[in-house]
Amino acid sequence: MANPTGRMSDSQIKTSDLDRGVTRVHLVGEVDIATAERLQRALDDLIRDGHTRLLVDLTEVSFIDSTGLGVLLHTVKQLRRRRGRLVVLCPDPTMRALFELVGHNLLFPVDETLEKALTHLRPHRSRFEAPAGKRGMQTGRRS
Repeated sequence: MANPTGRMSDSQIKTSDLDRGVTRVHLVGEVDIATAERLQRALDDLIRDGHTRLLVDLTEVSFIDSTGLGVLLHTVKQLRRRRGRLVVLCPDPTMRALFELVGHNLLFPVDETLEKALTHLRPHRSRFEAPAGKRGMQTGRRS
């Protein structure tokens, strides 16, 4: 539940582990100059602890300003240095339009459903690993 001011408190930044090493960061309330530092610390701590595939869930966020967008930009840069990924879950079409307006959707995926968001966080296959249907096939001349 959001506090009376609508600002995000520490209890409104909740993390949970999803499948295959994905960490969900569920936010509630407003992400603005008053809450950005707290959010940045939480995301930095996760990255420092080895969480490199982050899903930032904005389904219960009512407002995000440029400071909040800056936190996400800083986080994606940190994750890239560690070969990690950031995806934003944002079902609100108006808020998604803001990500498009500032071009953040070109830097990290911003999806309207959890299912779509998770597709961007699947582990990458090694470029030397054959696709599942091609394993064990022989190459070379046919008789």
